[in-house]
Formats: sequence, structure tokens, C-alpha cells
Amino acid sequence: MPLASSIVLLPFYTNMLSTAQFGELVLYIAFTAIMQILVNFSLDQYLGIHWIDFRDDARKARENVGTAVSLLLFIGILFLAAFSLAGPAAFASYTAFTGNKINLVFYPWGFMSVLTAIFNSLFKSYTALLIYQQRPERFFWLNILNFVLTIGISLTVLFYKPFSLAGPMYGRLFSGLGIFVMALFFFLKEFGISFHVRLLKGISVFCFPLFIYFIFLWMAGNLDRYIIGYFLNATDVGLFVFALQCTLLLDFFQSGLSSSIYPKVFGIWKEKNINYGTKEANRYFNGFTAISLLVIPVLVMVLPVIIPVVVKKQAYYLTFNFLAILFAGYALSGLRAYFWAPLVYFKRTAVLPRIFLFSAVFQVIASVVLVKYYGLTGAVWANFLGKPIQVVFMYIESRKVFEYRMNLWKLVYLPLIFIAVVLVSEWVATDSNRRLFELGQLLLAVTMVLLAYRKELMPVIRERLHR
Repeated sequence: MPLASSIVLLPFYTNMLSTAQFGELVLYIAFTAIMQILVNFSLDQYLGIHWIDFRDDARKARENVGTAVSLLLFIGILFLAAFSLAGPAAFASYTAFTGNKINLVFYPWGFMSVLTAIFNSLFKSYTALLIYQQRPERFFWLNILNFVLTIGISLTVLFYKPFSLAGPMYGRLFSGLGIFVMALFFFLKEFGISFHVRLLKGISVFCFPLFIYFIFLWMAGNLDRYIIGYFLNATDVGLFVFALQCTLLLDFFQSGLSSSIYPKVFGIWKEKNINYGTKEANRYFNGFTAISLLVIPVLVMVLPVIIPVVVKKQAYYLTFNFLAILFAGYALSGLRAYFWAPLVYFKRTAVLPRIFLFSAVFQVIASVVLVKYYGLTGAVWANFLGKPIQVVFMYIESRKVFEYRMNLWKLVYLPLIFIAVVLVSEWVATDSNRRLFELGQLLLAVTMVLLAYRKELMPVIRERLHR
């Protein structure tokens, strides 16, 4: 639902905010995200995963959930008090650091961001618990409520006060307040509130590695916005994030695809009690890669046609030249999903902070260097380079617990060839012939998939023709 609301609101934000205001909004949202990570302390993960351990014991359930809720509220109040004092100076320092090219203020928008993070943290923890409780109806309706409140309040205020951050900021704040109240109500009704000191050690041991992991994950995905703000300006931040928003459809599609194949793959590994790749399990990741290679060039060609229908400001159309490079990094998602799977299945999540620490450090260094010398184009290349780096680090860690036996052509060579062709063609393409090159990328992807998967596809094609 947060992804859906971002997609729905994007045309309104781009049309009813200046490009600079949109860039500032992006920075406030990124700040909200890191605050939510700090306030939540991965307690949402704790509640969800540990529910299996105490679901059959009502007393343990009340103790564990009640203590987690108490911690969430306490940490939230602590950070709210701390940033109420230190926030104005911190925001003023960043503004001065950028040479006043970015004007971020703590009151009211930064303060509202902290409140929104606290509200969302409790809600996210409750919905995580609902997943493991297998209560899809309540999960669905609470998320629908969040979606409707966010869209309704944001658009109402935005139409009343266009070219102001009031709409998106109040929309996020009051929708967050609504879902916070609902989550707190259900927590108190079902489990009450309590605090048991003896549980703190177990909670901290479980949550701290994930907490560090999520911080590094945020750094890899959000620090580039602040780096762009330092070297360039708020308008360039807005343009860069608009280009990234165009990849959300693919991100959403691939996330759903990986979620659907993991249970099947894990079932195979568990049934056969193996820690090595098999053709039966590998075909899911092969198919993941094949579908991605076909979808990527289609989106690169289609989005520049569809987006102008809803986004009217031509300044954003400049980002169409970046789409092929941004999407190219997703060609390795099948491989990334394969390397990720053993880490989760064999419970090696403790290595995730190390993986994303290295990835985040690389991303920051690449962003600083490339943005400084190549501007917005450098930011796009840094974003692209971060994806294969993550894949490499995941492989280094996952091969310690899993023996990879895979079809290198399908999982490695095909996406690398596709990426190489995309990068070379985008390097030499001009505005007049870019569409022709993108058509060539599509034809290449179709040809490679047909050749690599001819043995699997031909029986299916023959079956269809004989019907």
C-alpha cells in the first residue's frame, strides 16, 4: 500500500509542486524513513518471527507483545524529545552545508517527519504480527485505511494549498496518526501493555543485527539524495527520485515474483535436505531472470509514452534518458534472489549487516565521486553500480553455506550481456536515435531468451499451436 500510494500521488506531486519542492519532499521522506528504522529497532521483525514461539501460550504472548509495545512507545518518546531539542540545529547545519541550496527546516516539517515515523513504526509492527497470526482480512482493511487516509488527506490539502509541502506532509502525518490509534487499540485490547526486563536481552540479541542491517540498507538507498542536494540542488534531487520512482513498477513486480518462488524453493531444499543447487529449484530463478529480461526493455520503451499523460511538467521528461541505465541493474535480480535465498533459509541473517555495510560504503563513495564530476548522470550511474556490488557481496557470504550448481548462461551470462549492450548503446545514443537503440535492446532480450530457453519453450509453443 505505501508503494501504491506513492504511485497514485506521484502525478499530483509533480504537477502541483515545483521541482525544487518535490526534491525537498523527497529529503523529508528519506528522513522519516531513517527515523522509523531508529524508532522501530526491528521490533516489527521480532514480533512477527517470534509469534510462532509464544502463540500457544497466552501469558508469554502478553508478556512479549506487551514489552515490545512498551519499548516502541518509549523509544518513540525518547527520539521525539531528543530531536525536538537537537533537530533545528541539525537541519540548519545541513542547509548551511549545502550552501543554502537546500532549505530544510525542522519546524514544522522535520518535527512532523519524526511524529510520522513513530506512528508508522507501531503500525508496521502490528501488521507484521498480523501476517504471522494469519489474519489477512484485518491486515487488508488496515492497509486500505492507511491508503485511503494518505490519498484523501494529501490531495485535499494539496488542492487547497498547491505549491506547498502542507499537502503531502499533513497527509502522511494524519494518516499515520489514524493507523497508530488503530494499532495501539488492537495491541492494548488483545495483549495489554507490560514491561518485563528479563526479555530485553533476548530482544536486543535478535533485533540489533537486523537494526544495523536496516540502517545500512537505508544508507545504500537514500544517502545519494543528500549527496545530490549538497553538490547540486533540490530540483536535481527531485528529478533523480522521479526517475527512481519510474522503476517502482518493476521493483514491485520482482518483489512479488521472489515472494512467490521462495516457498517453492525452500520446500524443495527442505524435502531433499540439501544445501546445493538442483535443476528443479534453479528453474525458478532461471525463469525469474528470463521474465525480467523481457519486462525491462518493454518498460523502458513504454513509460516515456505513458508518463506524459499524467505528468505534465516537461522538466521531468529529462529523466527518460536515464531509465535504461536504472532498469539495467534489475537484470541481475534473479541472481540476487538466488544468492539471498540461502542466507534466509539457513538463518544466516547475521551477515546481512556486513553485506550492506560494504554496499553502502561503496554506494556513498561512488555517489560522491560521480555526482561531483558528472552531476545527475553520475548519480544514475552510482545507483546502477550499487546493484551488481550487492550481488557480489551476497554471493561471497551465501556460498559459505550453499553450493551453487547453476546454468551460468541463463543466470549470469545472459543478464551481463544484456547489461553490457544497454550501457554501450546508452553511451552512444542521442536524443534523435535513443528510441531505436531501445528497440534494439528489446529485440536482443527476446532473441537471447528464445535461444536460451528454446528447449523449455518449444513444447509449450507446440502445445498451444495444436489446440
